[in-house]
Amino acid sequence: MMTALGLLAALGALGAGAWMHAEARRVTVEREELALERLPRSFDGLRLFFISDIHRRVVPSRLVEACRQAGGADLVLVGGDLREKRVPLSRTRDNIRTLFRIAPVYAVYGNHDYDDDARELEVMLREEGVRMLVNEHVVLEQPDGSVVRLAGVDDPRTRRDRLHEALAPSAAGTADNRAEPFTLLVAHDPSIATRLDGGRIDLILSGHTHGGQIVLPLLGPLLRSASVVQFRRGWFSLPACRADGIRTLLFVSCGFGTSKMPLRLLAPAQTHLFVLRSAASVAPVSIPDGSMKP
Repeated sequence: MMTALGLLAALGALGAGAWMHAEARRVTVEREELALERLPRSFDGLRLFFISDIHRRVVPSRLVEACRQAGGADLVLVGGDLREKRVPLSRTRDNIRTLFRIAPVYAVYGNHDYDDDARELEVMLREEGVRMLVNEHVVLEQPDGSVVRLAGVDDPRTRRDRLHEALAPSAAGTADNRAEPFTLLVAHDPSIATRLDGGRIDLILSGHTHGGQIVLPLLGPLLRSASVVQFRRGWFSLPACRADGIRTLLFVSCGFGTSKMPLRLLAPAQTHLFVLRSAASVAPVSIPDGSMKP
């Protein structure tokens, strides 16, 4: 009797392990349209491919094909942790080259990007043409003069983030000096949402939490960092800190890779294709304070 029970337990453990490994190796592109109140009409339909927390994984060609099947992207945004300790630089380089097959690449650093020589990583990314957003922003401009400010901060977890620098007008006095442009912020750790200090940001894309990575039914995630507890995964509508009363939307991805062990449970690997829509074209969806959208 005990032998039979032991065998069943072993088979159950093997099945659970196989399931968790499959969740960790999943390659999918989750497409979503976002109706944004202040997005200029001329940017309606802008398509952003977002990937975060690659860690040790190889970005496969089939992810490029999956993105194409979902409609393609105008820009690739990488939310940090392009690697972790002892990942060969050649693998990270190959991953970047694969992402460039989708669209031009913009990225921020995460905490694990500093595990090994960060200077070596920086040089490689520059050689490959990645536009790093290290406490700075770039301005996307349409022929009609409409602009979107794309900003990024260095890793918030290690307190390298300088949001005021990322949002500061450029010394050149170009289009990003225009009052209150629509602003998209990329930050590795969603804890940046607790330190906005009145920063006028419309949308934040982040990762870091891995969605808890291993989430036990009834018990919740094994990972219990402050970011996981407060902003584990999905959509959050942050309290308005702007005079116009418009709230900041925060999205937290489960990420593409894993840390410590190549397993996931109830927090499958994911990448995203966000199609930005001007609220003048599409009615926005209301998201309750601090709630997560399935």
